[in-house]
This record gives sequence, structure tokens and C-alpha cells, in this order.
Amino acid sequence: MKFQIPPSLISLMLSVAVFASFTTVSAAQAAPKTSGPPSAAHSGELKGNELMFGYTDQTGQKILGLLGDPDKNHPSPKTLTSVIYAPGKQFGVSYVKHQARSSKSNGRQNANNFINDEGELFKVKNAANKLSSDASVLLATKNAFQGHTFLSLKTVHKGKFSSKTVQAIEKAKNRKVVNHGLVATTASGAEIGLVEFAKGGGKPLASLVLADKNLLLFEDFIGNNDSQSTWRVDDGGEISAENFGLLFVSRSKTGYALGVEWYGPEGTNLTVLQQKGSKFRVVTENGRYQVP
Repeated sequence: MKFQIPPSLISLMLSVAVFASFTTVSAAQAAPKTSGPPSAAHSGELKGNELMFGYTDQTGQKILGLLGDPDKNHPSPKTLTSVIYAPGKQFGVSYVKHQARSSKSNGRQNANNFINDEGELFKVKNAANKLSSDASVLLATKNAFQGHTFLSLKTVHKGKFSSKTVQAIEKAKNRKVVNHGLVATTASGAEIGLVEFAKGGGKPLASLVLADKNLLLFEDFIGNNDSQSTWRVDDGGEISAENFGLLFVSRSKTGYALGVEWYGPEGTNLTVLQQKGSKFRVVTENGRYQVP
């Protein structure tokens, strides 16, 4: 005796099979695409071995990556695929070669000595893309800023923190503010500026401050008692917001990150800072020697 499946049961089985196939496809389509371990996806933590400072030539289409401390872990130049420049803009770049120092080099890291200086040579992709001449920039790997949003920046030349913000800064540091000025503001309302505190009985203190609503973040600069070189060599004992510029400001789950350029009589200090709790940490730093 042969067993026959009733037509109604066959119809039901087909319906279930079709439904199952649709729900399986839908679940696959809905699954988010991630890269790397789930715990690390889009954490926003910046790493020094994925970043390299550099500067542009006179045409603004070539970049020389600055060599860093040989004892630290640095990125392979071939992994650097983009350049970030003030105010938070980006272009693609391609690696050319390691450029050896020429016998004609005067030791300056500027556009006039670009072809004679030692470093990692890059070119900006697309001839239509052009950076400013002799500009400090930051080279980055493809995923260095994964999870970050770059904020729109506006440079401020004569702005000040509000009296409310100054009072909050004085309370946080327990020191009187004697001088302050803004460096830049973001479209989201954050303010970045330089504050100099009264000396009192301790060493001179100044801070780069990011103020956003109820948040204050400090990067402190501790000076010395040399009135001619308090903060930087030959600074005449002066420090102000005019000595600073920002390559970028970004936000991620980790918090704020800044690309800071600090101008001095002998050259420029370059630093990437990232929020770590209520403070900044240094991700990477370098500098350009530019004495005329």
C-alpha cells in the first residue's frame, strides 16, 4: 500500500518553505555590516601608529611625512591613504617613496627646503585638489578615524570665553585666569581657546581648553621661570590664543579629538589629542623646525 500525501498538506508544506526562505533572506539583509571584532567596532579610539604629521610643498600637491621618534611605533607609509588639513577637510593621497636628505638641505622643514628635506613623500590624488603652500597636515590610514564625525570649524581671532565659562575654569583649576582667548568654535557650539593663569607661588600654567555645555577639557602647559623662554624657546614669556591653530576637531564614542598646531619662534609643535574621561591624552606628536 502506497502512502499518499494529501494535496492540502502539500500546499501547507510549500507555504511554510516559501515563508522560511523569505524570512531567512530578510534577516540576512537586515543584519548590520561590521568590520573587526564587535567590541572594537567604531570605538573611535585613535592610535599613533595610524597617523603621521607632514607638510606641503609650494604647489600644495605634494606632502612630506615627518619622521618620528625611532623608538616609537609608526605607521607604514604605504598604509596612509588620506590627508587631513585645517579646518577638518580631507583629500586622498598616494605614497610615492622615501625621500633622502639632500646635501643642499638647510635643515628647515618648510616649503622652500621641501625637495632637500628627508621624509616620506606623498602626492595628493586628483590634480584639481590643492592644499595651501607650506601647510602642516595629518596623514591617516583608511580606518584611523572610523566612528568619528569631523565638526565644522570656524577660526576666531579676537573672541573670548564667556564670564561664566571663565568662572568654571577658575573653579576647576583653583587658579585665577589672567588672560584668555578663543582659537576656534564648532558649529555644534563647542569652544576651544587658550587660558593663562596667575602664577601665584607655583610654576607658570596655561591650558588649551575645550568648553562644551557642562564639559571642560584641559591640555596643560607648565612653564618655567625663564622670562625669555617661559613656554617655548625665545617666546619672551608670552603665550596667547594667537599662537595656536586647529587642523581638525572630531567626535566619536570616545569623545572629542583635536589636531593642534602650536606656533613658536623656532617652529611648530604638532599634536593629536583625544578625550580620555575628563582629560586629554596625547595620541601622537611631532614638530617642524622652521627658523628663518
